[in-house]
Order: sequence, then structure tokens, then C-alpha cells
Amino acid sequence: MAHKTKINYLSQVGPAIFILFAILLISCSAPQKRLEKEQLTLVYRSQSTLGSDVKELRLEHPIKISKEQVEDHLLSLHYQELTLMGRKKYVFSSNDALDITPLITKALNRMKTNKVLYYEVDTSKGITAGSIFQTKGKIHWRFESIKGMSFVNSSFPGFRGSTWRLLPRNGQTFRQSKNLFGMKAQENWITSILDLPVKPKRSRSLRSHQSLKNTSRGLKKKEPESSSINQSELKKRLQFLKDLRDKQLINDVEHKRKRKELLDQFL
Repeated sequence: MAHKTKINYLSQVGPAIFILFAILLISCSAPQKRLEKEQLTLVYRSQSTLGSDVKELRLEHPIKISKEQVEDHLLSLHYQELTLMGRKKYVFSSNDALDITPLITKALNRMKTNKVLYYEVDTSKGITAGSIFQTKGKIHWRFESIKGMSFVNSSFPGFRGSTWRLLPRNGQTFRQSKNLFGMKAQENWITSILDLPVKPKRSRSLRSHQSLKNTSRGLKKKEPESSSINQSELKKRLQFLKDLRDKQLINDVEHKRKRKELLDQFL
């Protein structure tokens, strides 16, 4: 009797397990939504796909961040080449940062709670790729590659597998993680406050340049207004001359001479 009960139980549980496994398999294999525009690719990835370091974090999404703040972050990000010369460089060029800022801003403001934003930027020197998310009011920039150079995170002290490391600036720090040897700075991952305390010099110069362009455009738009005023004034003066001639207050020669002077002045 007990044997029959066990078989009956297995016959009921077996299909349920199979259905659950099939659902998990379908959900894992479902294609991720991708947004591709020119050099930028954006994908919302599940938090659980980015490893234990990210999986254990409590994400705070969507990220309420302005276009100007995103631009400041992109223009402030630095890295250093781990070569003999050790040159320090910007992660994104000014043009790349300005081009990708609008879409990244929109994507961050629409992020779901359990998603992170993965991006790829096709630069002239190779792919720059990484993930963006927020915890405890701070935004995380976690890079997988910069300009075609992938990051290799070694857990052994003294051994370096990558050819670059990020350089935190004002308001930015390395993400710290635990390993067998204690705490270790993850040099491809920085956390930053949303509103940087010091605006990047490139941000200030670009906005100043943009302001000058807008002012120039404003002046150009005012030119037709000035032109219309001149034409109106010219018509009034020409009519006044005509009235003077019609009333025989000036002769034809004087009228012709004054008319020519007015035309030369306004045209």
C-alpha cells in the first residue's frame, strides 16, 4: 500500500517539476531587449546574471538622474594604462559622451528594480562596455572593457592580468570586495555620488561653448526683425519725400537726390 502511494506521489510531482524546469529554461533563453543606435547598444540585464558581487546588492531603481549629471559622469571617468609610461586617459571622448548621454539618461530613468543597464559603445579604438546601477544613493560604473581592452580581475596579490585600471576622482571610490586575502579594491568598478562635487573641466568648456552657440543663433534669429524695421522706416521716408514733391515743397531734382541718399543708407 505504501509502495503504491509513493508511486502515485511521484506521478503527480514529476510533471510539475518538468513544467517548472521548462518555464525556467524558456525564461533563461528568452532574448533580451536591445536598443541599438549608431555606436551605442543598450540592454537591460537581470541582476542575477552579473555574479555574486552584484547579486547580493539591493538595487534602487529607476535612477532619477538628469542629462547634465549623466554627462558630468561620462566626461569625468578616467583610466590609467598599466604600462611603463602609465598614461592617464579619459574613458570617453567628448563627442562620444555627448552622443550617448541622452539615451543612457532615458534608460536609467526607466530601469526596473531587478535590472541593471548594460551598454556597449563602439569607439574608434574598440568597444567600451560595462554596467550601470544604483545602491544606497550611489551610482555604480562597472567596466568590462575600455576601447577594446578587456579587464581581468585577479584574486592573487601581486599578479595583474589587466592592462588598465580606473582612476577615481572627486566623489568617486573603488568598490571593495572580500577575497581569501581580505578586502580588495575592484579597479574596474567605481561608485560615485549622483551629483559630482566638482564639475569636470570638459563639462564646463562644452557648456560654455554650447551657450555661445545658442547666443549666436539668437542673434541670427533677430536679424530678420531688424531688417523688417529698416524696411518699414525706409518706406515711411520715401513716402514723406513723395508728399513733399507732390506738395511742390521740393522739385524733382531734389526728390531724386534725396531718394538716392535714402536708398544708399538703408540698402
